[in-house]
Amino acid sequence: MAIIHNGFIDRKFHDSFKDTGLNDVDIATTKMYKGVKPMWQQLGFDSNNVDKPNSNFYWNNILPKSINNDNITFENLDGISIKTNYDTESGAKTPRSQYKYIFINTNVSQDWEFVNSYNEFYYYPVLPKIDSFGMFEEDINVETTYGDASIAPITNLNEQDNNLILNIDFDQTTTDDLIDKTNLSKIHYNQDFQVSLDDDLRLKIDTLIIPDGIEKNNSEQAF
Repeated sequence: MAIIHNGFIDRKFHDSFKDTGLNDVDIATTKMYKGVKPMWQQLGFDSNNVDKPNSNFYWNNILPKSINNDNITFENLDGISIKTNYDTESGAKTPRSQYKYIFINTNVSQDWEFVNSYNEFYYYPVLPKIDSFGMFEEDINVETTYGDASIAPITNLNEQDNNLILNIDFDQTTTDDLIDKTNLSKIHYNQDFQVSLDDDLRLKIDTLIIPDGIEKNNSEQAF
């Protein structure tokens, strides 16, 4: 069997997450396929068009939180801007007081106004159009807009695929109970342990191995 990791640790990344709260996490690969399963299929999209970086609908064509150190707001949507007007109720009073108001053009698509490195407008996050009263006109179906969650392998726990050769079922109580839904492999959960020599100078495990519990709360899962 080929070695997939040689245990090397790059020290320059040590403690990279020390201030993020990500200091007690479990990371696991739960599925394995024969061949390559492209990202557009993994996310549940119905076309490989979303896998092309120069496509407007590319799955990673996500607007960053800020551009040129300016935070992104609704004002960065096409058709939405803040304008200045002057108080018309003050008669001959000079100078007239000014005030700002939000102008919303409902006759445009209200897409994001920034473009990415491929000169395509950022597409995600997809937001509903905003009416003249500042209210969303309709809801966005997040179950399909970002890929169909009902068929996406990353969220479909009961996926059926002839190329699926490992599908670990984590809906168990402890790590000793982990199973492969494809029935192609037997799962053995390894832990760190200490070894010593017995009376016959043979290696023996010198640690009490206790299985780990598995988080059952869906809100604590990865998706």
